Amino acid sequence: MLFQIDIIPSVSGFGGISCESGVMIADKELRDSIASEYPEIWNRIVKRQEYMRNELGIQISDEILPTSMATAYCKPWLLNKEMAFKSVK
Repeated sequence: MLFQIDIIPSVSGFGGISCESGVMIADKELRDSIASEYPEIWNRIVKRQEYMRNELGIQISDEILPTSMATAYCKPWLLNKEMAFKSVK
């Protein structure tokens, strides 16, 4: 099963940002099949799961297969125009 997930925070006075991506939900049989038939894709999925768990602190179950490294990654400071668009001289 595929799901689109969106995180769209809002802060008054600032333009919105969004964090959009998808996840797949797969039982053990499907996960084993993906790992066997598509090892390169499976390795990317596992790295994404590890990233979400270890870097973002989101403890997802093994059934959740992130479709990109952007899944659940949101930089709230982008809502601050001074920080997001600061010029470098």
